[in-house]
Amino acid sequence: MNEKIVVIGAGMAGLAAARTLHDAGYEVRVLEGRDRIGGRTHTDYSLGTAVDLGASWIHGPTGNPMTPLAQKFGVGGSHTDFDNENGDSLLVFDHDGTPLDVAEYTEGKTHFVAMFTHLTASQLFTLPPGASVAEVMALPDLTELTPLQRKGYDFIGSVSMQLLDAADPTDVDWQMELDYLTLPGGDLMLHGGGYGQIVRGLAEGLAIETAVSVHHIAYHENGVTLETSNGRYQADRVVLTVPLGVLQAGAITFDPPLPERKLTAVSRLGMGQFEKLALRFPHRFWPHHPHYFHFLPANEQSLFGSWINLARFTDEPVLVVHNAGSRAALANQLDDDALLAAAMTALQTMFGADIPAPTATVRTRWNDDPFARGGYSYGRLGSVRADREALAEAINGRLFFAGEATHVHYVATAHGAYETGVRAAREIMASR
Repeated sequence: MNEKIVVIGAGMAGLAAARTLHDAGYEVRVLEGRDRIGGRTHTDYSLGTAVDLGASWIHGPTGNPMTPLAQKFGVGGSHTDFDNENGDSLLVFDHDGTPLDVAEYTEGKTHFVAMFTHLTASQLFTLPPGASVAEVMALPDLTELTPLQRKGYDFIGSVSMQLLDAADPTDVDWQMELDYLTLPGGDLMLHGGGYGQIVRGLAEGLAIETAVSVHHIAYHENGVTLETSNGRYQADRVVLTVPLGVLQAGAITFDPPLPERKLTAVSRLGMGQFEKLALRFPHRFWPHHPHYFHFLPANEQSLFGSWINLARFTDEPVLVVHNAGSRAALANQLDDDALLAAAMTALQTMFGADIPAPTATVRTRWNDDPFARGGYSYGRLGSVRADREALAEAINGRLFFAGEATHVHYVATAHGAYETGVRAAREIMASR
């Protein structure tokens, strides 16, 4: 092919677009602002084992495009029993460290899922347009729940929903929540190289320039001109895969300006916050079998509610704790020492004061990353499905858009990002 294609961003969407176009015979160049590839998939090895600091799971591995890629590139994976179907995959501690009955607690979690499904499907309730997830959660009569079941219900409705959307339930539109579709098969945590191994496999043989940030895009009848930190680039067509948060920050200017429909979508959709802290210890002081732990919050400012036990999957003495939404914002206000001290206080409350100090830690700051500006997108109050469709629309056959925020149903997932990259590549091929 004689056409020159530039893909902006070497995350999952960008690599999918570049791989598809390259394999179809196009001349493709990928520009990535960071000094590494992968975008919001980032496998870190500073703890002596692979830890995914961005995307970590294949959510719904059956029929998922990530599953054959993981198999192709030799990535290991293990089922994470988030629903506690086996009955022994979860440990729960109250905010004072008291261990709680997991079976009864899980019944409250199940009640939340049933309640949310019923309210959105039933003809007996009227849910007004523009209602938040928090408003929907407040509708049912919960007096039938035991106090412990209510704790399970409340945890899902607060901490778990924050992790799902990277935003607080008060900020999420319940109708946009319904657009998210799940594939079967549960949740497959990647290890043995993690998402980084998939990223490297997709990138093999591609022309990728790192540490090149794009700050201006001029698109016109004859092509596209890019102004970057490495000078000017010319292309026939461009695939833009930067996250929603980068567009919202105005980090890239456009000539002519983006269409009003697309600008409206950028402003109405939300970019959530999601941060991780991973800790390696000299030995495991927690039970090996549970997949994860819940540490119930004392209040809305309590951090460290959801812990993943990597030892269960890798036999490495590593724990990873997640904070999202306003809790992630609070975590980002703490420096490294303060965040670690607070995390250790939580662990000591759960497992005793004599636990060892970690030998190494690593944290994320996705919200401060100029090439991310947050965790992933969500359906903010006031947004509609058409906003994601508008964000995905190509402009004048020259400028094409991809990334998880442009997917209506697989938003906030690696497989959603991958699909949009392939979709944008196919749009280019169809436009010849």
